[in-house]
Amino acid sequence: MLNNATAASTPDIEAEIYGYLDKRFPALAPVAPDTALLDGAIDSLGFLELIMFLGERFNLSMEDDNFDFQELATPASLVNFVSRTRM
Repeated sequence: MLNNATAASTPDIEAEIYGYLDKRFPALAPVAPDTALLDGAIDSLGFLELIMFLGERFNLSMEDDNFDFQELATPASLVNFVSRTRM
């Protein structure tokens, strides 16, 4: 969970996630809300880096028993996951 000092609005979260995906995975560009991320577009090392980015930037833990890997399916699902868990 984020504290109030590091809280970001949903548009900010979206901009940061899309910016990260565009920069780190240029083959996915242009990244759209429904761009499939789980169909081999990102390899296992890329997912590890994505999880580390989300953890460091938004202070999230993917080790929670409630975490569903489908949260990483698309950029839109990532934004929804971060927005939901930071509240």
